[in-house]
Amino acid sequence: MSASTRRQIAGVYRPPVNSRPAPPPRPDAVAQLCRTANTVRAHLERTVLREAGMTWTSYDVLVLICARRVVEPRAIAVEVGIAKATLTNTLSALVDRDLVRRQLHERDRRRVVVRPTQAGLDLARELQRLVHARQAELFAGPGMPPRDNIAHVLRVVAARSRPDDATPRGEGAR
Repeated sequence: MSASTRRQIAGVYRPPVNSRPAPPPRPDAVAQLCRTANTVRAHLERTVLREAGMTWTSYDVLVLICARRVVEPRAIAVEVGIAKATLTNTLSALVDRDLVRRQLHERDRRRVVVRPTQAGLDLARELQRLVHARQAELFAGPGMPPRDNIAHVLRVVAARSRPDDATPRGEGAR
């Protein structure tokens, strides 16, 4: 029976003697990016979106629909990066609030498209104004690169990380 087997059998962990401990894992750039994104998202939900009864996902979906004016649900799920089930729930809530409408595709009656209502356009404009103001506060200060530079880098990284068949039309490494 080896020493490591005896350690397991005894139920007591005894670190090997005379070996240097491995350095602890440290967050890398992607982990820090995800943590920062989650923190900023939660901050914007608390400070801006909650009052309008929106989550970040519902806001993101609404703004995308308003920007495109007509979009298929599959394209929304791909671009926003959410599951189809999450999108279905989000769209249902937006339809119930009369912010968007589901309609049959003009040429292919088997497909569905989503369009914003005037109320949806108005709410998206107002929320986007408030979100941009809050973002400006977060990015203000000495030593921060211009916000457009950060946004460009993030768009390129997002485009590179998508599977080739999932990249929405008109997106890419701008």
